[in-house]
Amino acid sequence: MPLSKQFYGVKGDECQCGRRASIRHCPDCGSTRVYARLNRVHTYHDGTMREVKVEFRCQGCGHLFVDEEREFCEAPPVGTSLATQKVRALHNAAQSGEYLSPTERIAAESVLKAMRAGTPLEEAKPVVAAMSEEERNRLTTELRTAYRHHLLAFNAKQRTDHQGTIDEYVEKGIKQFEEEWVKVSRA
Repeated sequence: MPLSKQFYGVKGDECQCGRRASIRHCPDCGSTRVYARLNRVHTYHDGTMREVKVEFRCQGCGHLFVDEEREFCEAPPVGTSLATQKVRALHNAAQSGEYLSPTERIAAESVLKAMRAGTPLEEAKPVVAAMSEEERNRLTTELRTAYRHHLLAFNAKQRTDHQGTIDEYVEKGIKQFEEEWVKVSRA
């Protein structure tokens, strides 16, 4: 389901997943459909159990969380720029020795492996090729969703630039992702 533009992060009010931080969303799936439960015993990520005044439950995936855990949001990023932001955050976390979940650790290792290779821009294609099939599918799906948003805005006369075919748009988005990847790796 596409994400409404009102939930996209704006400068100064963005979560690490790219959504607005001021709008409460599930740190697991990103859904804004959450409800509060009062006076509960909550199990934190480190396994400790403490009584909390307010605990939230996601109606999309059933994840239980408290506001402090939103700092470690693992929701899927929205858009290519946000995916780039997440890659940059993973790289910085791996460099500083922070705790990474098993999935994040695999992603950070592939980032470090690509950075050690020092591939120039012409050889940046292996970055996408080195992704798992699930990650490539997720990137392609994000780009296809973005294309549909652009096309709807064009048809509603909110945009004046037509984006071409969906395949051209996805190819251009992957190329932009690879260019951003190279910039991050050289920084």
